[in-house]
Amino acid sequence: MSERQLVVHGTRYRLVRVGPAEMEPLVPFFRKAFRRSDFTLDWLRGKYGCTFDGIEGFSCVAFTDSGEAVASFGMLPWPIRWGTRTEIAAQAVDAATHHAHRRRGLFSQLAGMARELCDSAGVSFLFAFPHPAGDSYPGFIRSLGYIHLDDLVEYRHAIRTLWVERFARRVGGPVDRLYQRQLERAMNAHVPANTVFDNSLLSEGFAATSRRAEFHAYKSFAGSRVLATDGGRVWLKVRRGLLIGDLEASAQDDMDKTIWMLERFAVRLGIQQIVFQSSTETRFTSYFGNRYRALPCLTVVYQNLRSQIPPEKLRFTFGDLDNF
Repeated sequence: MSERQLVVHGTRYRLVRVGPAEMEPLVPFFRKAFRRSDFTLDWLRGKYGCTFDGIEGFSCVAFTDSGEAVASFGMLPWPIRWGTRTEIAAQAVDAATHHAHRRRGLFSQLAGMARELCDSAGVSFLFAFPHPAGDSYPGFIRSLGYIHLDDLVEYRHAIRTLWVERFARRVGGPVDRLYQRQLERAMNAHVPANTVFDNSLLSEGFAATSRRAEFHAYKSFAGSRVLATDGGRVWLKVRRGLLIGDLEASAQDDMDKTIWMLERFAVRLGIQQIVFQSSTETRFTSYFGNRYRALPCLTVVYQNLRSQIPPEKLRFTFGDLDNF
């Protein structure tokens, strides 16, 4: 099941399950496919290096006879909790095909292979966050049989400050390293006694990702941190803005205190915006929707394998995206 052959239009492909230790051939492919230079081998190994209940992250990859990776469909295992019940779901990620190998069924073949591997491992359900205007969304719905479950809404709060973070990132080199040291010192000043807090949506009765210590340890590969504020802890990262993964604050007064602290933090460090994403019909929807610009964002698509968690109970935040 972990490898099969496929011949399309005279081209032979090897469809292979690739684990975290075997990511090297994917680096040049992902850099071209997603037009991002920050795809490094260490970063990919960290991203796919998640293991929950013995289920490990992987990617199903199509290789040509020359050994070139030309298509991929990744899966990351996620612990999802609803009340006292916890199941392992799998988030579909990094679905991409080289332009010269499109319209050959590689997306469907790799997705089907990934589903079989997840099913045999005992995964309860599959989900993904495709952009509604992207190439993969129709594929998930029409070709793979996923359902459109929900939408994420993005809230952006512009900060009046010098765009130091953006400048340092674009210049790179010593300037960016100097800025990162300054950022690290600023964050270290707000480290809480306990740097792990579970998903705030669970307290609202929703089904959501269970973010225990091992989950936070895994997510640190992308630079996320938990900081303390007067209104409660906040899970965030800095990358093209101050990105909020989750907020512990529940009461409006605590939310106000947390956002005020984050605004001051962004001003001091030259971060041009605060960004948050959330499913609809949560406490975040009402709080941020009344204060900041709301933008349509990603969709939530879903496919059940054996789950006993009602899909209508599922809710997600920015921190659930694979690159957060």
